[in-house]
Formats: sequence, C-alpha cells, structure tokens
Amino acid sequence: MARRFTPVSLAAAVTLAAGLCVTGALFLAVAALEYGKLTESFQQRASLRVAAIRRGLDDAVEALTVANQLFRTMPDVTQQQFGDFAKPLLQRHPFIMSLSHQHWMTHEERLAFEARMAPGRPGFTVTDLRAGRVVPAPVRERYLVTEMFAPLSAHHGSLGLDVWPLSATPPTAERMLHTGKPAATPLVSVLQPARRDSFVLLVPLYRPGMPADTPQQRRAAWIGDTAALVRAPHLVHTILQDGGLLDDPNLLLRVYAGDDADLVYTTGAEADADDRRWFEAPPWLAFHHPQHVAKRFDLLGQSWQVRVDALPRPFLADHAGSLIALVGGLLFSLLAAALVHTLEQRSRRVQWLVDERTADLQRSNARLNDDVAARKRTERALQESEHRFRRLLALSSDWYWEQDANFCFTHITDGFFEKAHVQRKDYIGRTRWQIRPDFLESKTGREHHALLQARLPFAGLEHEITGEDGLTRWFQSTGEPVYDAQGDFRGYRGTGSDITERKLTEQRIRHIAHHDALTGLPNRILLQDRLAQAIAYANRGGRRMWVLLIDLDRFKFVNDTLGHKAGDQLLRTIAGRLRASVRETDTVARLSGDEFVAILSEHADEALAPDVIDRIMAALAQPMTLEGKEFCVTCSIGVAAYAADGTPAEHLIEHADIAMYAAKKLGRNRWQFYHGAMNEETRERLRIEGALRNALERGELVLHYQPQVDLASGHIVGMEALLRWRHRGLGGVPPEGWSGLAEETGLIVPIGAWVLRTACAQARAWNTMREADGLAPLRVAVNLSARQFAQPDLVASIAAVLDGTGLPPACLDLELTESLFVDDVAQAVDLLHALKALGVALSIDDFGTGYSSFSYLRTFPIDVLKIDRSFVADIASDADEAAIVVSIIALARNLKLRVIAEGVESTAQLDFLRAHGCDEMQGYHFSRPVPAEEFERMIRSGHACAPEQEPEPLPLSA
Repeated sequence: MARRFTPVSLAAAVTLAAGLCVTGALFLAVAALEYGKLTESFQQRASLRVAAIRRGLDDAVEALTVANQLFRTMPDVTQQQFGDFAKPLLQRHPFIMSLSHQHWMTHEERLAFEARMAPGRPGFTVTDLRAGRVVPAPVRERYLVTEMFAPLSAHHGSLGLDVWPLSATPPTAERMLHTGKPAATPLVSVLQPARRDSFVLLVPLYRPGMPADTPQQRRAAWIGDTAALVRAPHLVHTILQDGGLLDDPNLLLRVYAGDDADLVYTTGAEADADDRRWFEAPPWLAFHHPQHVAKRFDLLGQSWQVRVDALPRPFLADHAGSLIALVGGLLFSLLAAALVHTLEQRSRRVQWLVDERTADLQRSNARLNDDVAARKRTERALQESEHRFRRLLALSSDWYWEQDANFCFTHITDGFFEKAHVQRKDYIGRTRWQIRPDFLESKTGREHHALLQARLPFAGLEHEITGEDGLTRWFQSTGEPVYDAQGDFRGYRGTGSDITERKLTEQRIRHIAHHDALTGLPNRILLQDRLAQAIAYANRGGRRMWVLLIDLDRFKFVNDTLGHKAGDQLLRTIAGRLRASVRETDTVARLSGDEFVAILSEHADEALAPDVIDRIMAALAQPMTLEGKEFCVTCSIGVAAYAADGTPAEHLIEHADIAMYAAKKLGRNRWQFYHGAMNEETRERLRIEGALRNALERGELVLHYQPQVDLASGHIVGMEALLRWRHRGLGGVPPEGWSGLAEETGLIVPIGAWVLRTACAQARAWNTMREADGLAPLRVAVNLSARQFAQPDLVASIAAVLDGTGLPPACLDLELTESLFVDDVAQAVDLLHALKALGVALSIDDFGTGYSSFSYLRTFPIDVLKIDRSFVADIASDADEAAIVVSIIALARNLKLRVIAEGVESTAQLDFLRAHGCDEMQGYHFSRPVPAEEFERMIRSGHACAPEQEPEPLPLSA
C-alpha cells in the first residue's frame, strides 16, 4: 500500500492563523491597558499638582487671617510687636513678600500719625504712589494709610503709603465688604514694571462691638484691613518644591492668573518637547497620545487656571508588555503550527501501520477458532473474578481483609498495620474477640457476633485499637459473607477505614457544646448536668452542697481601659485560679460575662467550711499583669446552700445570684449566704419598680423647688427642680429608695424628660409674671442623669423642650455629676459643646467629690460650680473643710465661673460664704424644697435673705 503525505496540513495552517489572530488581539488589549495605566498615572500626577497649588493659595489666606486676628484681639499693637509676630509667618511662607496693616485716617489723625512717627523717622509723611514714585500725599478728607509693615527693612518706603488711590484697591475693597470675606486684587507689577506677577490679599478689620452682618453694616464698621503681598511665581514654585513635585521631567505645568489669564509660572519644559520627538513610536504604533489637564478655580475673587501637559515619552518605555506579548505570541503560534503538523504526519503513519496489521490479524483468525473452548472456560473464570472485584470496588476503603469459616483473619492488607501500629502476627489466624477479649462484653460486640452467626452482611462496625505507640485510634469495618460455587459458607471478606479524625472531631464538638470557648470551663448546659449530679450525690449521702456565684468587681474597668483582649486574658487567668483553688471533684463553670459558678460538695473526709470561700477570694485577689500593667481584681460571692433535706434545688443559682448582689451592696470584695429575707428585698424591689413604671401615668410624680439666693443682694435668682414621688398607697417614697432603681432600669429617661419639660414650663410661667412686674427672670436648674446623658437625641430633645415651652435658653441650668464624664471624656466634650451651643448654662453638681474635677474645668465649657454639702457642713468649725471651700471659690473666680453652695443650714455658714466671695447659696437656712404653689407665694411676697453688710474678712479657720 503506497503512503501519501501532503507538504503542509490544513490543521497546521488553521492553528497558525488562529494563533496570529489571538496574538494580534492580545497585543492590542495589552497596549490599551498600558495606555490606560499611563493616562491614570498622568491624571493622578496632574491632580496632585493642582491640589497642591490650591492648598498653597489657601495657606497664604490662612497666614493673612492669622495676622488679621492679631489686630482683632490686641487693638494697640506696636510696629515692633507686629514685626516680631510677622517674622515667623514670613519665614514659614516665603512666597509672601510682606505683611501690612492699613488704617483709615482723617486729616487730623494723619497729622497725629506723622507726629508720632517723626522721632524715629525725621521728615516722615503720608505718601502716594504716582508713576512708580513715592511722593507726599495731598490733603484729603480720609486716607487708607499703611500703618504697620513687615519686614520693615525690605520696603521701608511702603510705611505710611496711602493705598486708597491705587486703582486696584477700591474695587477689591468693595468686593471684600460686599461678601464679608477676604479678597484678592488683580495681578500687579512689583519687581518688574512690565510684568504683572503679584497680587495683594486683603482681610477687613471692623470696629469692635459694631454689627457686621450686612454689606451696609460692614461698610459702616470698616476701620482698615491687613494685607499680604504675594508673588505668584514664587508662590507656585515654593508649593511645588515643598511637595517634591518639580522632579517629573515628563510633565509641562503652566499657571495662569486673572481674568486675562496671565501666565505667572511655567516649568520651562517646553524646550524639551522637541528633543523628545525622536522617542515617539511610528504612527501605526502610537497608542500614547499627548494629554493635558486644565483646572480652573477662584480664590477670593481672583481666577486661577492650572494646566498640566504630558510630554512625549519613548514607546518602549511604556509598552514593553505589549511588545513582549506580540513577539511571544508570534513564536508560540509558529511552534504550535509546527507541532500540529508533526502530529498529523505521525497520525497518518500510524493509520497506515494499523491497516497493515489488520491484514495480518485476519490471516490469524482461523487459528484462533481452535481455541474457542479454552477461551470460554477462561471467560467464566474472568466473570467470577470480575464479580468479586466489582464487589470489592463497591466496598473499597483504606484496606481489604478476609476471614475463614471460623471468623479468623486469613488476610489483611498492609495499610491496616501501618495505620494501627500493630503487628501482623497478632491478627492473622485469630478472631476479633481473641484479639480483644473484652469485645464480646460490649453491646456492639455482642450484636456483631450475632450477625456473623446468622451469616449476614454488616456495615459501620466501629472499634478502637491501642497501638504499640500507646495511642488509641478508631476504625470502621464493613463486610459480607462469602460462599463457593456449591453454596457452602467460606467466611467473610470486607474493607476497613481509619475514622480517628472523625471521632476526634465529634469529641471536640461535644466539648465545645458543653464548655466555654474562652476559658474551657463547663458552660450553662453542662453546669445544669453537674448540678443535678451534685444534688443526687448530696441526697444519697445526706451531705451538704454549696453553689457559689462569683462576680468580678472591676472587670468593666479592665475592659474599658485596656480593651477586650486584656479582658479575655483576665477571664482565662481567673478561670485557672478558680480551678486551682477548689478540689478536682468540685465543678467550676462560667455562667456569662464575668460571672462564674462553683459547685462544692461535702465529702466524708472534708466538711464544707467558710475557709473554702476565703481561699477562693484570696486566690482571685492576687495581682496579675495585663498589657504590662499590674492589676488586682476582687470579687463578690453569693452562696446558696443545699442541705439534702428536700429543699428545692432548681433555684439554687438564682438564690446565689441574689446573695451576690447583696454582697455588692455591702461594698464588694465580700461574700454572703442567701437567706429568705433577701428574697423579700428582691420582691420589694420588683414591687417598687412596677409602681414606678406607672407613676408618670397616674400623676404621682411632682416637682418641688428649692430657692437659689444671691448672697450679695439676698434676692432669689433661681431655683433647683427636685423630683418627689407621692405613691397612693405608700405615701411619700424617699428618692434614695427608687432613684438608683430608676437609673438602673432606664425609667429615668422618660421621667427625666417629664421633669425637664415640667420645670421649663413652670419657669416660663413665673418669668412671664415677673416680667409684668418689672423683675428679672429666674433660672431653673435641672439635674441630668447618666442614662439621659447617654441618649443620642439629648441635644435635640432639650432644644424641642425650650422651643415648646418658650423658656429662653439662658434661664435653663443643666446640672451634671462627674460620673457622667468617666467613660468617654472625648465624647462628653463634644456633647457638652453641643449643649452649650443651645445657649443653656452647664454646672457641675457636688463639685469636689470626684477624682478628676480640675481636669474637667480645663476641658469642659462649664458655667457654674456647686460646692457639695459635705464640704459646707463643717466650714465654720473645721479648718480643712474651710480651706477646701475657699480654694474652690478662688478657683472658680480665676476661671470666671459662678459658685453655688449647697446645704447651707446656719448663719455661720452663710457669713463664711459671703466673706469669701461665694456667689449664691441654697439650703434649709433660707428654705426647704417646696411645692410650686408655695414657691410662687414666696416670690410674689418678695421673700429674701438679709443682704450683705460689708462684714470683716474672716480667717481661713473661722
């Protein structure tokens, strides 16, 4: 048979064409991506320079504003002071050529100014600038004179210059007064007369105390301005140089200013553009076209335009990837085409050889017919073998095993011995129950043996084996009975697999389900099981059992100061100490958060005693190091006892919890046994809470008002609103019996809102009455609780109350305690400034009882200090208390704060406070808190305290 082969196969040609198409598309795509990357890089670099220039212009305005603030705060500034003040500003902003102060003068004020300047500068006079020359100014009604100049040594001729006749000054000043903002002049010539490359920034100065809200008011109040002369080229160059933006040779930057778009700065790179032309790629590869970015913005009425152009770049510098893709694709296409051609030629040769061999096989077919009988026997054997191995394939796993009719192992593949770490001799020829004598003692072993006796298949037999390495592993076996051709039972065969990982995973899951993830202690679910076991043990032996609920006293402090990571470390350390301080037979569990439960059982050789609890508290109180800091954390423990005498056990943890809270009430770091009276206290607490929830709806809450008296005049100037609860059944409930409960349950929020609204409405009604009588309005003081202070809508709700009641904000005094500021000082500062923006007064109540009061006075916008009654009580007899009060009053005086003394109950206290300058007082000496009707009668009758009689100063110890 002749062989026919073509020179080039069709498949090779198609492969080459497809490769060339893909290569071309890849080249274009990569080139486009490269161009996109270049475009994005150019846009970023250009935008960076535009933003830097704009930011630099804003810096110039900020520097001038700083200089302007000097004259607003210090009206009588000298030239020396101005020069010293301006020197660092000019050094920091070298593009500012000078700073000056210009002041409006009448002709008489001009003469006085010239006389004042003459001693240091003989012949000094106010001047004009005409035709580029400085000449004496003619007589006018008003002059806008440069009164101060810096640096004076650089432009001494500018001092005394009347700038109003300059053409750029009037329109710029008019724009400045019309908008109320700084303004910039058009470009002017300074160093080079033929080139306008500088401009002047003006910031107005108004007469103190005059309104400046409208253009007319600003023109009336305008007394001068501060000015800065800025060279635009130097400004732009300095900005770009400081930002490291002058080192890009591939960008051309130009800056234009003014309505005529005068070019004030260029990088000077235009000359390089022609030198780069030879770098560019030919037109058919010119993916990288020139680009530009132009940004326009206004600065104080002056138009600025920044244009950034991309200079030509060599093609290879930016498109190496696309060229590599092109060359690589061409080579790959050629090689692929050559490979396909070679394979096709080989395939044709193989086909030719197959045809040759087919003819030979046909000739041999006659000889194979003689072996048909032998082949049929072979086929039957193959079928049996195939069936056997198909079954093995279905049962296949890690290894294969066989047993004889007596269930002894006859064959096990090597995989089993490698995984189990056992010897082959210990298994071959033996049954499972001979290998492990205890196998038939288990329920699983007996069920498995019954299946074997019944000649039934089995699956999922799980058993454990301890290897020679001492480790216990789990395995699973599956098997089926084996019969011969006559149907006689021959044994079992099957497969096995290692399920140790699965078993360990199941154990971990069970552990996680019953243990705390952080500490590894039993969780609430396992705790209930352990508690049931402990109760059963106590019942069997007639012994006692204690349940301890342990709560950490300072855990929240650690979390807030060091973070949750340190808190987790603390909980793990406490868990370890708890486990170490009890017996192995006792149970320690984590209930939730920082609460732990210990179950202590009494044994015949060791009775339960309080020493155990003391040992636990001592172990937990040991110092520990967290985040490099040493902490001592104490705990409060509640103990509920189970005496195995039929006492109900389902409430043991609840009783221990009640006892723990009783321990905390006694001062923390102690323990308490539960007794029935505690439950009565809890029920009473719940009863009061339920009644308190309905107090608002039933109208049981009322406000009493305690007068605040001015010590100098003796008149009532305000009052503090104090909440009282008149329960229908309980009568008057003292605040200490329910105020803490209201704060804890959150009821203080709606109650506090009612107090604020009611007090403001009452104060508004009394002030309306006093206005009709020509009397000054009264202030009302309202306390804010910690829960109210934490409300996100606090400022909005207070504003709504003021708007709804019509009470002026200045008549509302919000009293705050220092505990409100401990958690988050930064947030408290922001909130207090927002409250202060409403116009209300802020006071610190019980001042001096906290640990950080003086830092608050420096940080917070406080108006009033209220001296706590604990300091006032003994000022007439205790020198230390008197010294504290005098120091608080002196501190308030220095900080310009009002001082109100609380709890004034005697004439001696009143005289002491007056003698040392206290502003106001409130207390039983003048009046107790009274209902609104009685307070109204008091202010109608003009009830007052005897005014100050100019007493002799008292000594500090008086």
